[in-house]
Amino acid sequence: MQKKIKKGLAGFLTLLSCAAAFSGCSSRTVTPLNSGLQEQFFSGERIKRNNPDELIKKSWKAYEEMKDFTGLVSIWDSKTGAANDVDYGESNIFFKNPRKEKVEITKSSDSKKVGTLVVYTGGPKVEVLLAKPIPLVGRRFSLDANDKRLATSRGLPFPELDFQAMLRRVSKDGVTKNYLGEGVVNGRKTFTIETFGSFKGIDNEVIKEVLNIDQETFLPIQTEAFLKDNKSVLKISINNLKLNVGLKDDTFVLPSFERLAQRK
Repeated sequence: MQKKIKKGLAGFLTLLSCAAAFSGCSSRTVTPLNSGLQEQFFSGERIKRNNPDELIKKSWKAYEEMKDFTGLVSIWDSKTGAANDVDYGESNIFFKNPRKEKVEITKSSDSKKVGTLVVYTGGPKVEVLLAKPIPLVGRRFSLDANDKRLATSRGLPFPELDFQAMLRRVSKDGVTKNYLGEGVVNGRKTFTIETFGSFKGIDNEVIKEVLNIDQETFLPIQTEAFLKDNKSVLKISINNLKLNVGLKDDTFVLPSFERLAQRK
């Protein structure tokens, strides 16, 4: 039974955890950057743009000020980093602070997963509504947030997949950070930070994590984890990010069976 459940859930479950990874923030204006500038003003404060610790601190602030957001999240998940060992998926994300999130899978390496809904509203459980029922299990059930069936192919658990957890990882003692310069992710200019040691004690074979922080909002909009041979085993990226859209609490309630019947 457990193997059947795992097979039915594998592939899409990585997607459910990226919602909190892309928290929005209050609308603000950022002074345009010039390649020769070493500092800029952000919300009336001066920061050194080539200082990774200050950039991460500002990213924390943006996360904490966020109310809600929607977006499209893409995930590349691999156990080995080999080109033929990648599970790709996309999902619509709805997120509200304090942490509430809903994920609707729109694209998956396994087409049977498309249409699956996942809701997390805090606490120990994640609610799942599969697009296709699993024999003897059905469509709707809950799992512990730390359940291995909610983890990546390398076992990174659900609580470690959101951006709050990522910011904790790169902020902890002993992590080495390097500012790599400016980049572009999904058409948005970013600050790129390379970190070593952020996965220590979580996945010791992952030696490097690269974070891209959006220059306008100071939110992380892409993170990527690498093995020692520079093979990427996890990349989470967001597009079509819309901040503070006024999401209601009922957004984070799975449809009842009556509503499901009406949708057929």
